[in-house]
Amino acid sequence: MNALERRLRVMLITIALLVSYAISCDAVSLAESPDTVIMHVEAVIRARFEHIAKYVVREHYAVYRNGAVETAAEQTVEVTYQKSTGITYTTVSKAGSSMWLSRAIEPALESEREVNDVTTRHQVMLTADNYEFEVEPARDSVKGRDCFVLDLKPRRKSPYLLNGKAWVDAKTYLLVRIRGTQSRSSSLLAGVPLITRDFAPISGFAMVVHEEIEAHTFLLGQTVIKIDYDSYDIQRDETP
Repeated sequence: MNALERRLRVMLITIALLVSYAISCDAVSLAESPDTVIMHVEAVIRARFEHIAKYVVREHYAVYRNGAVETAAEQTVEVTYQKSTGITYTTVSKAGSSMWLSRAIEPALESEREVNDVTTRHQVMLTADNYEFEVEPARDSVKGRDCFVLDLKPRRKSPYLLNGKAWVDAKTYLLVRIRGTQSRSSSLLAGVPLITRDFAPISGFAMVVHEEIEAHTFLLGQTVIKIDYDSYDIQRDETP
């Protein structure tokens, strides 16, 4: 073996060692303990409620019946959330069946108001006070984001606590998606609906951008409410 061959062999061995080291380091970083994941997720959830003083968002509600392409009812509202008082909303427009406006959309708006009420919001947060968590061993990808998957088991029955799963960004611990069924049925729709909420990072917080509520009953068939949230204007609470 000549000098050039020896140098090439040393270089190849060095590269192989560096690659092996990088892989081992990455494996260590991926092996984050479930307790650590839950701790980070809960901290991020609490920070959202603590550090948002106010936001304004436009919400569009659309009701679909039995697979129809056309909506049975629609309503657009401008919602104002304030940390100290909860939410208020102003109707921008509405159209369609008065029955489905009152039977589906109005209860959905009332549900949002109750969830954000200052006396109840801490009872519905995604924290260990309200849920038992289990981190699944395998990660998942949602909209191109690498996610931890958490199995959710409510500590009590409530229409605002879900039996289901949460997908959490593995880098930022921000919520990406929640999907599940109510642990106790509400008057929102007959039956126990399947609820899916998708989130996006806005001003450093996980804010819901799309929600679907789907229910099936013998008498009413299928009812789906789709809610789109846009034009967020968020004000931070800078109080130390």
